[in-house]
Formats: sequence, structure tokens, C-alpha cells
Amino acid sequence: MNNPLISVVVPVYKVEEYLDECVTSLINQTYNNLEIILVDDGSPDKCPEMCDGWAKRDSRIRVIHKENGGLSSARNVGIDNAKGYFLSFVDSDDFFDSKMYEKLYEGIMRSPNIGVSAIKFWKYESGKARIYSIEWDTQKDVLIKAKDFGLLTLKQEICHAATNKLYKKEIFDHVRFREGIVNEDVLFSHDLANVLVDLNMDMWDLNYYAYYYRIHQDSICRSKVPIIIPYINNLKTIVNEGGDIEYHSVATQLYHHTLYDYYCSLLTDISSEGKELRKSHLKFLKEQVRYLSYSDTLYSSSVRTLPTLVFFYIAKYIPEIYVGYKNLYGIFSANS
Repeated sequence: MNNPLISVVVPVYKVEEYLDECVTSLINQTYNNLEIILVDDGSPDKCPEMCDGWAKRDSRIRVIHKENGGLSSARNVGIDNAKGYFLSFVDSDDFFDSKMYEKLYEGIMRSPNIGVSAIKFWKYESGKARIYSIEWDTQKDVLIKAKDFGLLTLKQEICHAATNKLYKKEIFDHVRFREGIVNEDVLFSHDLANVLVDLNMDMWDLNYYAYYYRIHQDSICRSKVPIIIPYINNLKTIVNEGGDIEYHSVATQLYHHTLYDYYCSLLTDISSEGKELRKSHLKFLKEQVRYLSYSDTLYSSSVRTLPTLVFFYIAKYIPEIYVGYKNLYGIFSANS
């Protein structure tokens, strides 16, 4: 098969400052048999006109205008309209190394049972790029077996994002992005894991840095609602949906540990920004923490000590004392 068509789905919403750089880095790919699908998700700025302008300049670009439905909705519309043998997703405020799709294609073609290939992220902020996550820096290409994909992405030992990968399109006969949620890639990886097992498809995780993930004021990670809130909700969904014994156990541990950790961080957050929102989150989390035992809050890297046991019960039952101690500890630490 010589250079089969790759469909690249690009949801577009309020990114007029970054859209041109994103599209330019796509049309300049060394792998040029691309179908670039710009899905205008009801963007209220100049993005719809910019998308149409790009379609006039390059015949590989198609534009779909739709009412605003969110990132998952836009991706799903792109999937439904894609003509490629392979599928990929990128965010419209990011940009990419010119060899990204060449490398992804080489990875997915290494053997017939490879259904996904992945490359690495740069974190791009204030004009500077750095490795997004040291934990994902394998320094070599790694074959991820289908049976291991779910657990590794759940534990975030490999990247769970949808946007750094190339997929065989047949995968999407069995899976879509769940709509109406934030942090949707966590649940997408959860769903994808089951499909890869059913289809017996593995993934190559390639040691090639190509995806520049842009951090800016309107990024999801800078949202007024902390990204950890939908992450906790999505972990709860995964726990409720079950899985094999090990997977369900890890999901439950992660859910409880993350919930408790965020509860403690809110207890000691004295900043004035978002005070009312933080107060409502704290009230909700306090109700959840009531049902946790100390062992529930421990994760694989947690250390069981008498002080952590004591602080757990103080935070759970007498949070005012916990806050007082942490504030006092902070003062001593700053003066030491």
C-alpha cells in the first residue's frame, strides 16, 4: 500500500490566534497524502472564515460547519466524514513537526496487527518547548500489547491523549468519543482499550517528539474549573463500569487517592481566587471522604507511616486542626 490517505480531524473553536500555525504545520507535512478536516464547532470569532479560506488554498482541506457541541462532538463529526484509511486527531491551537505523520505511518505499518502508533509531546509555553512528561520519555520505541494498553494509560505510564496517535480507521467502527464531558481522553482511552483487545491490535509508542502542545490563557488546563474535577468524575465512571480484577482495583485506588489528595489541597488553599467555587468543591469532596478508609487513599507509590495515618483521620474528622498544622508547618519550612 503506497501512502494511503490519512484523515486528520481538527476541531476548531475560538483559536483564531493559533489556527494558521496549526494548519500550516499540517499542510507542510512530509507525508502529504492527507485529508485535513477542519470542524468549525460553531466558533463565534473569525475561525469559520479562516477555515473556508484555507479550503480555497489547499484542496486537501475540507471544512464542516456545525453548531457548538464540544470537542467530542466535533471529533465524532470528523470521524463520520473521514475518507482515510487511517485517522488522527489534533487540537487547533497546537502545531507539529513536519515529519510527524511520516513517523506515525512508519510505526503503524511495522506489522499487520498494529492498530495504533503514537509519538511524544512537547509542552510549548511562552515561546519555549520542553518535554511534556518525563514519565512518558521512553528513550526508545516501545511495543504496547493490546492487553496492557488499558492499565498503562489508566496509570498514566503511557500517554492517554487521543491527539498524539494514528489509528486504523476500522477501530472507529466500534468506538466514539463520549460527548458532554471534559477531560474526555481519559474515557476514550478506557473505551479504546477494550476495542484493541477485541480486535487484537497493539500499539507502537515511538520515541519521536513531534507534537507541540501549546499552553496559553484559554487552554483547558487553565480553565476556571480545575481539570482534576472532571478527571475525578471520569475515574468514578471507570470504576462504576468495572473491568477485570486488576484494572478495576487500580481504577478504584486511583479514584480514592486522587479524591482525597485534592480534598487536602483544597483544605489548605488560602488564595482568594475562585473562593466560592473552591468552597462548593470542598463541601462535595468532604462528603465523599467520609466513606474512605486510610487504606483507600494509598496508591502504589504511597508510604504507610503513623503520621500519614494520623493526618488522614485529622483531615477527615477535624479539618480545622489539619489546616492549622499545615499552615504552621509552612511557616516553619519557609523560615528554615
